Amino acid sequence: MKQVTSQDVQLRVEHTPRPGAPALLLLNSLGTSLEMWDDQFEALSERFELIRFDARGHGKSTIGTHKEATIDLLATDALNVLEACGVARAHLCGLSLGGMIAMHVAAKWPDRVLKAALCNTTPHMPPRETWDTRIQTALTQGTAPLVEGTLGRWFTPQFHKAHPEKIDKIRSMLLETSPQGYAACCAAIREMDQRESIKNITAKTLIIGGTQDVGTTPAMAESMAKSIPESKLVLLEAAHLSNIERSEDFNATLIEFLQGELAPPVTQS
Repeated sequence: MKQVTSQDVQLRVEHTPRPGAPALLLLNSLGTSLEMWDDQFEALSERFELIRFDARGHGKSTIGTHKEATIDLLATDALNVLEACGVARAHLCGLSLGGMIAMHVAAKWPDRVLKAALCNTTPHMPPRETWDTRIQTALTQGTAPLVEGTLGRWFTPQFHKAHPEKIDKIRSMLLETSPQGYAACCAAIREMDQRESIKNITAKTLIIGGTQDVGTTPAMAESMAKSIPESKLVLLEAAHLSNIERSEDFNATLIEFLQGELAPPVTQS
Protein backbone atom coordinates (compact mmCIF):
# COMPACT_ATOMS: atom_id res chain seq x y z
CA MET A 1 0.00 0.00 0.00
CA LYS A 2 1.13 3.57 -0.58
CA GLN A 3 -0.20 7.06 -0.02
CA VAL A 4 -0.85 9.26 -3.04
CA THR A 5 -1.47 12.99 -2.73
CA SER A 6 -4.37 14.26 -4.85
CA GLN A 7 -5.22 17.92 -4.44
CA ASP A 8 -6.29 18.23 -0.77
CA VAL A 9 -6.30 14.54 0.20
CA GLN A 10 -4.05 11.56 0.88
CA LEU A 11 -5.37 8.46 -0.89
CA ARG A 12 -4.57 4.89 0.15
CA VAL A 13 -3.51 3.10 -3.04
CA GLU A 14 -2.63 -0.53 -3.78
CA HIS A 15 -0.57 -0.93 -6.96
CA THR A 16 0.27 -4.42 -8.21
CA PRO A 17 2.70 -4.05 -11.16
CA ARG A 18 2.80 -6.68 -13.87
CA PRO A 19 5.45 -5.80 -16.48
CA GLY A 20 4.11 -5.79 -20.03
CA ALA A 21 0.48 -6.10 -19.00
CA PRO A 22 -2.12 -3.35 -19.50
CA ALA A 23 -3.15 -1.40 -16.41
CA LEU A 24 -6.61 -1.79 -14.85
CA LEU A 25 -7.99 0.74 -12.39
CA LEU A 26 -10.79 -0.44 -10.07
CA LEU A 27 -13.16 2.21 -8.72
CA ASN A 28 -15.27 1.59 -5.62
CA SER A 29 -18.91 2.08 -4.74
CA LEU A 30 -20.10 4.65 -2.22
CA GLY A 31 -19.33 3.64 1.37
CA THR A 32 -16.74 0.94 0.64
CA SER A 33 -12.96 0.58 0.59
CA LEU A 34 -10.66 -0.98 -2.00
CA GLU A 35 -11.26 -4.37 -0.37
CA MET A 36 -14.65 -4.52 -2.07
CA TRP A 37 -12.66 -5.92 -5.03
CA ASP A 38 -11.05 -8.79 -3.09
CA ASP A 39 -13.07 -11.39 -5.02
CA GLN A 40 -11.56 -10.01 -8.23
CA PHE A 41 -7.98 -9.56 -7.07
CA GLU A 42 -6.49 -12.97 -7.83
CA ALA A 43 -8.00 -13.37 -11.29
CA LEU A 44 -7.28 -9.78 -12.36
CA SER A 45 -3.78 -9.41 -10.91
CA GLU A 46 -2.68 -12.45 -12.93
CA ARG A 47 -3.53 -10.59 -16.13
CA PHE A 48 -3.28 -6.85 -15.48
CA GLU A 49 -1.24 -4.20 -13.71
CA LEU A 50 -3.86 -3.72 -11.03
CA ILE A 51 -4.57 -0.46 -9.22
CA ARG A 52 -7.25 0.10 -6.59
CA PHE A 53 -7.66 2.84 -4.00
CA ASP A 54 -9.93 4.24 -1.31
CA ALA A 55 -11.93 7.23 -2.53
CA ARG A 56 -11.57 10.45 -0.55
CA GLY A 57 -13.25 10.15 2.84
CA HIS A 58 -13.48 6.36 2.47
CA GLY A 59 -11.39 3.57 3.95
CA LYS A 60 -8.01 4.95 4.99
CA SER A 61 -8.01 7.93 2.61
CA THR A 62 -8.35 11.38 4.16
CA ILE A 63 -11.44 13.57 3.85
CA GLY A 64 -9.98 16.81 2.50
CA THR A 65 -11.48 20.28 2.56
CA HIS A 66 -14.44 19.74 0.21
CA LYS A 67 -17.66 19.31 2.16
CA GLU A 68 -19.31 18.45 -1.14
CA ALA A 69 -17.42 16.53 -3.81
CA THR A 70 -18.19 16.48 -7.53
CA ILE A 71 -17.80 13.66 -10.02
CA ASP A 72 -15.13 15.75 -11.72
CA LEU A 73 -13.21 16.08 -8.45
CA LEU A 74 -13.40 12.33 -7.83
CA ALA A 75 -12.36 11.64 -11.43
CA THR A 76 -9.36 13.93 -11.01
CA ASP A 77 -8.40 11.92 -7.91
CA ALA A 78 -8.50 8.77 -10.06
CA LEU A 79 -6.27 10.32 -12.72
CA ASN A 80 -3.81 11.48 -10.05
CA VAL A 81 -3.62 7.90 -8.77
CA LEU A 82 -2.79 6.68 -12.28
CA GLU A 83 -0.18 9.42 -12.60
CA ALA A 84 1.43 8.45 -9.30
CA CYS A 85 1.58 4.84 -10.47
CA GLY A 86 3.27 5.87 -13.71
CA VAL A 87 0.33 4.79 -15.87
CA ALA A 88 -0.60 6.85 -18.93
CA ARG A 89 -3.57 4.76 -20.11
CA ALA A 90 -5.62 2.16 -18.30
CA HIS A 91 -8.71 0.03 -18.48
CA LEU A 92 -11.33 1.34 -16.06
CA CYS A 93 -13.75 -0.80 -14.08
CA GLY A 94 -16.06 1.05 -11.73
CA LEU A 95 -19.12 -0.08 -9.80
CA SER A 96 -21.93 2.26 -8.74
CA LEU A 97 -20.17 5.54 -7.76
CA GLY A 98 -17.04 4.04 -9.29
CA GLY A 99 -18.89 3.57 -12.57
CA MET A 100 -20.02 7.19 -12.48
CA ILE A 101 -16.38 8.24 -12.09
CA ALA A 102 -15.26 5.89 -14.87
CA MET A 103 -17.83 7.21 -17.35
CA HIS A 104 -16.76 10.79 -16.57
CA VAL A 105 -13.09 9.98 -17.20
CA ALA A 106 -13.96 8.12 -20.42
CA ALA A 107 -16.04 11.04 -21.72
CA LYS A 108 -13.70 13.87 -20.66
CA TRP A 109 -10.23 12.31 -20.99
CA PRO A 110 -10.58 9.63 -23.71
CA ASP A 111 -6.82 9.47 -24.27
CA ARG A 112 -6.38 8.04 -20.75
CA VAL A 113 -8.77 5.11 -21.28
CA LEU A 114 -8.20 1.75 -22.99
CA LYS A 115 -11.62 0.13 -22.34
CA ALA A 116 -14.29 0.91 -19.75
CA ALA A 117 -16.49 -1.39 -17.67
CA LEU A 118 -19.44 0.42 -16.08
CA CYS A 119 -21.05 -1.84 -13.49
CA ASN A 120 -24.32 -1.41 -11.59
CA THR A 121 -24.27 2.29 -12.27
CA THR A 122 -26.14 5.11 -14.00
CA PRO A 123 -25.33 8.58 -15.38
CA HIS A 124 -28.16 10.27 -13.41
CA MET A 125 -29.73 9.26 -10.10
CA PRO A 126 -32.61 11.42 -8.88
CA PRO A 127 -34.44 12.38 -6.75
CA ARG A 128 -32.26 14.98 -5.02
CA GLU A 129 -34.25 14.55 -1.82
CA THR A 130 -32.97 11.01 -1.37
CA TRP A 131 -29.38 12.24 -1.32
CA ASP A 132 -30.21 15.23 0.89
CA THR A 133 -31.73 12.84 3.43
CA ARG A 134 -28.71 10.52 3.37
CA ILE A 135 -26.33 13.47 3.74
CA GLN A 136 -28.28 14.83 6.70
CA THR A 137 -28.43 11.41 8.35
CA ALA A 138 -24.71 10.76 7.89
CA LEU A 139 -23.68 14.17 9.22
CA THR A 140 -25.98 14.08 12.26
CA GLN A 141 -26.05 10.38 13.17
CA GLY A 142 -23.14 8.79 11.32
CA THR A 143 -23.45 6.03 8.73
CA ALA A 144 -24.88 3.41 11.13
CA PRO A 145 -28.59 4.21 10.50
CA LEU A 146 -28.02 3.81 6.74
CA VAL A 147 -26.25 0.47 6.82
CA GLU A 148 -29.01 -2.16 6.99
CA GLY A 149 -31.14 -0.48 4.34
CA THR A 150 -28.11 -0.27 2.10
CA LEU A 151 -27.25 -3.94 2.57
CA GLY A 152 -30.85 -4.85 1.82
CA ARG A 153 -30.62 -3.12 -1.55
CA TRP A 154 -27.10 -4.29 -2.36
CA PHE A 155 -27.64 -8.06 -2.05
CA THR A 156 -30.52 -10.42 -2.72
CA PRO A 157 -32.21 -12.15 0.26
CA GLN A 158 -30.78 -15.47 -0.95
CA PHE A 159 -27.23 -14.11 -0.82
CA HIS A 160 -27.80 -12.67 2.66
CA LYS A 161 -28.72 -16.15 3.87
CA ALA A 162 -26.00 -18.04 2.01
CA HIS A 163 -23.03 -15.71 2.65
CA PRO A 164 -23.43 -13.78 5.91
CA GLU A 165 -19.65 -13.40 6.16
CA LYS A 166 -19.54 -11.42 2.89
CA ILE A 167 -22.42 -9.24 4.10
CA ASP A 168 -20.53 -8.62 7.35
CA LYS A 169 -17.44 -7.54 5.44
CA ILE A 170 -19.37 -4.87 3.53
CA ARG A 171 -21.25 -3.86 6.70
CA SER A 172 -17.90 -3.15 8.37
CA MET A 173 -16.78 -1.00 5.43
CA LEU A 174 -19.97 1.06 5.57
CA LEU A 175 -19.68 1.55 9.33
CA GLU A 176 -16.02 2.57 9.04
CA THR A 177 -16.64 5.14 6.29
CA SER A 178 -16.20 8.71 7.46
CA PRO A 179 -19.65 10.39 7.69
CA GLN A 180 -18.15 13.51 6.10
CA GLY A 181 -16.61 11.46 3.28
CA TYR A 182 -19.86 9.60 2.70
CA ALA A 183 -21.84 12.86 2.65
CA ALA A 184 -19.39 14.54 0.28
CA CYS A 185 -19.69 11.69 -2.23
CA CYS A 186 -23.49 11.62 -1.87
CA ALA A 187 -23.44 15.27 -2.94
CA ALA A 188 -21.44 14.33 -6.04
CA ILE A 189 -24.09 11.79 -7.04
CA ARG A 190 -26.91 14.23 -6.27
CA GLU A 191 -25.47 16.90 -8.57
CA MET A 192 -24.49 14.53 -11.38
CA ASP A 193 -26.13 14.38 -14.79
CA GLN A 194 -24.01 12.63 -17.42
CA ARG A 195 -26.84 11.53 -19.71
CA GLU A 196 -25.56 13.68 -22.58
CA SER A 197 -21.81 13.43 -22.01
CA ILE A 198 -21.73 9.61 -22.08
CA LYS A 199 -22.81 9.76 -25.72
CA ASN A 200 -19.28 11.04 -26.40
CA ILE A 201 -17.52 7.99 -24.95
CA THR A 202 -15.38 6.45 -27.68
CA ALA A 203 -13.76 3.62 -25.70
CA LYS A 204 -15.24 0.16 -26.06
CA THR A 205 -17.53 -0.17 -23.07
CA LEU A 206 -18.96 -3.07 -21.13
CA ILE A 207 -22.08 -2.41 -19.07
CA ILE A 208 -22.81 -4.91 -16.32
CA GLY A 209 -26.18 -4.76 -14.60
CA GLY A 210 -27.97 -6.82 -11.99
CA THR A 211 -31.35 -8.36 -12.76
CA GLN A 212 -32.44 -7.64 -9.17
CA ASP A 213 -30.68 -4.30 -8.70
CA VAL A 214 -33.28 -1.86 -7.34
CA GLY A 215 -30.87 1.10 -7.13
CA THR A 216 -29.30 1.11 -10.59
CA THR A 217 -31.92 -0.92 -12.38
CA PRO A 218 -31.69 -3.11 -15.50
CA ALA A 219 -33.64 -0.38 -17.32
CA MET A 220 -30.92 2.12 -16.42
CA ALA A 221 -28.27 -0.28 -17.72
CA GLU A 222 -30.19 -0.74 -20.97
CA SER A 223 -30.53 3.02 -21.38
CA MET A 224 -26.76 3.46 -20.98
CA ALA A 225 -26.11 0.77 -23.55
CA LYS A 226 -28.23 2.70 -26.04
CA SER A 227 -26.40 5.95 -25.30
CA ILE A 228 -22.79 4.76 -25.48
CA PRO A 229 -21.85 3.93 -29.09
CA GLU A 230 -19.30 1.10 -28.58
CA SER A 231 -21.06 -0.69 -25.74
CA LYS A 232 -22.50 -4.08 -24.88
CA LEU A 233 -24.73 -5.06 -21.97
CA VAL A 234 -24.53 -8.10 -19.70
CA LEU A 235 -27.08 -8.69 -16.94
CA LEU A 236 -26.04 -10.92 -14.06
CA GLU A 237 -28.50 -12.60 -11.71
CA ALA A 238 -27.66 -10.33 -8.79
CA ALA A 239 -28.59 -7.19 -6.91
CA HIS A 240 -26.27 -4.15 -6.68
CA LEU A 241 -22.83 -5.54 -5.77
CA SER A 242 -22.73 -8.00 -8.65
CA ASN A 243 -18.94 -8.32 -8.36
CA ILE A 244 -19.45 -10.00 -4.98
CA GLU A 245 -22.79 -11.76 -5.44
CA ARG A 246 -21.81 -13.32 -8.78
CA SER A 247 -18.04 -12.98 -8.57
CA GLU A 248 -17.12 -15.83 -10.92
CA ASP A 249 -19.52 -14.67 -13.64
CA PHE A 250 -18.43 -11.08 -13.10
CA ASN A 251 -14.74 -11.96 -13.39
CA ALA A 252 -15.21 -14.10 -16.49
CA THR A 253 -17.33 -11.43 -18.21
CA LEU A 254 -14.87 -8.65 -17.39
CA ILE A 255 -11.76 -10.59 -18.42
CA GLU A 256 -13.29 -11.71 -21.71
CA PHE A 257 -14.22 -8.13 -22.51
CA LEU A 258 -10.86 -6.62 -21.57
CA GLN A 259 -8.74 -9.29 -23.25
CA GLY A 260 -10.80 -9.88 -26.38
CA GLU A 261 -13.24 -8.27 -28.71
CA LEU A 262 -16.71 -7.38 -27.54
CA ALA A 263 -18.89 -10.43 -27.16
CA PRO A 264 -22.54 -10.28 -28.21
CA PRO A 265 -24.95 -9.19 -25.48
CA VAL A 266 -26.03 -11.98 -23.15
CA THR A 267 -28.22 -12.36 -20.11
CA GLN A 268 -26.77 -14.67 -17.50
CA SER A 269 -29.07 -16.48 -15.10
